[in-house]
Amino acid sequence: MKDLSAQLAQNNVFRELSCQDRQSLAAAGVRRRFDPGQYLCHQGELWPKVIFVLSGRLRWAMLAISGKEHILFTVEHGQAFWGHSLFDDQPMPASLMAALASQVYLWPREVILPILFRNPKALWELTKMQVDTMRKAREIIYGLAFKPVAGRLAKFLLDRSRENELIQRDLTLSEIASMVASSQEVVCRLLYQFQEDGILEVSRASITLQDRKALEMLIQSE
Repeated sequence: MKDLSAQLAQNNVFRELSCQDRQSLAAAGVRRRFDPGQYLCHQGELWPKVIFVLSGRLRWAMLAISGKEHILFTVEHGQAFWGHSLFDDQPMPASLMAALASQVYLWPREVILPILFRNPKALWELTKMQVDTMRKAREIIYGLAFKPVAGRLAKFLLDRSRENELIQRDLTLSEIASMVASSQEVVCRLLYQFQEDGILEVSRASITLQDRKALEMLIQSE
């Protein structure tokens, strides 16, 4: 459990726990493995739990009335996901699913809350994280409502690159299309149009950005 406690200490919320509480949390964690496509929780169910991603990637996706799935964000190695039901006893607004083979540690509400209540700094960090999530959700909603696909795809590429010109293609075309609320065909056509315009270069394994300014202009022009 020492290794898990050390990994938890790298997380913004868990690092604010006392050393003893962090070790207690590590000891109480239930380790689970999930195959790609396997759900941790479904939209509409009560799920008052917290998970910490040890390896792999999870995706948080909402199912529209039309039946189309839209990926809102991913949860990566070293990140935690706090189930909405933990706070309000209401059904989950979306589904959490393994995008890759993943290993997580899981805690139910009765384990996590007493520890949080003993550590007000951790509660403050959790509040800051939730506010940041709400701001990002607003950006997603605004983008879906007001920006056409080219601008949304440009923003996705810039966000994904994080100042690195090379983007590994570890998301499928279908997943990218879902994240920008479009179809695979449109996203594929735009990527190759961006390539013809000298904005980027597409290969099987990666996307190399060649003109970040052009992508920024696509976003600003909408």
